[in-house]
Amino acid sequence: MNTSLLQPFTEAEILASFHYINPRKAPEIDGFPSSFYRQHWDLLGPEFLALCLDLLQGKADMASVNRSVIVLIPKVSDPTTMKHFRPTSLCTVIYKTISKVLVNRLKVVLPCCISASQAAFLSGRNITDNILIAHELVHSLHSNGSAGSQGAAVKLDMEMAFDRVEWSFLRDVMLRMGFAKDWVNLILRCVSSVSFTVRVNGSLSHEFFPSRGIRKGDPLSPFLFLICSQVLSVALEMEQREGRLMGLNASRHGPRVTHLIFADDSIVFLRNCPEEVEHLRNIHSLYASSSGQTINFDKSTAFCSPKCSPHFLNTMRSTSGVRLVDNPGIYLGVPLLIKRNRTASLGFVRDKVHSRMSK
Repeated sequence: MNTSLLQPFTEAEILASFHYINPRKAPEIDGFPSSFYRQHWDLLGPEFLALCLDLLQGKADMASVNRSVIVLIPKVSDPTTMKHFRPTSLCTVIYKTISKVLVNRLKVVLPCCISASQAAFLSGRNITDNILIAHELVHSLHSNGSAGSQGAAVKLDMEMAFDRVEWSFLRDVMLRMGFAKDWVNLILRCVSSVSFTVRVNGSLSHEFFPSRGIRKGDPLSPFLFLICSQVLSVALEMEQREGRLMGLNASRHGPRVTHLIFADDSIVFLRNCPEEVEHLRNIHSLYASSSGQTINFDKSTAFCSPKCSPHFLNTMRSTSGVRLVDNPGIYLGVPLLIKRNRTASLGFVRDKVHSRMSK
């Protein structure tokens, strides 16, 4: 693994990463989109490639190109509060090129390091796998099937997940997973050398420096978050091996599933057993204290099968902190429970597609 990661960087892979960047993306803090570099490549190309090589080899200061502008993108048509905006970072073209070079190397080895329950961003894994598995298990819960399918589906939403990642936690996890120290140091240089300004109504704020978090808008960030959330996945798998979390199965002889993770969206399946609620709470408490992650209890819910015992339901209410709901809602953009009137259940998907196409 480390042999391929630590091979000398080449101009060819830098050039391939540069051409990956959309030339029509919004300009960054220096005002130059990638189309500017493309237009004047004969003049700027050699120096661009030389600077990228120096940065990757540690011969130049990463902070000089690692300045980001935070912009607020509305999540709703008529935003009125900060919760209605999604912050994203605009990175410089030079930094984004470097980041993409590292991503191209990292994504080759990550499938060997990340659990099969995580379906995000990795080659050979598909978001629909998690959707279908979750749908089958929730359908089994709702239909009140065998004893192996009686329990709860707990949807956990991590609050500001990328922003809360502790850099020391990321370093420790990567080293524990077997990544070479030189590679980890290179990744941490990219993560920790960033500075931010905020653009509001066309004006830029004063520059400030974070002490934790990974950026939305950085090509590296989704893969680094996968590495962090692998700790949660391993903890849940260990509990299953030791018999403290058994998970649910959708059929009598089907495999038991304890959890599914897609980036910062996770869903955990618990048996009709109050002790499993306690174990889940302990796992998340330990994970939160180590990683910096916090559960958003306003958005986290639990959908329980009709035959769950009163003791289990009371423990879920008092211990887990999540709301008990009659409908599991949406998971990865798709309703988990589709009733007989499919037009009513899936009509919002049609409306959303129609709305985007009409813009």
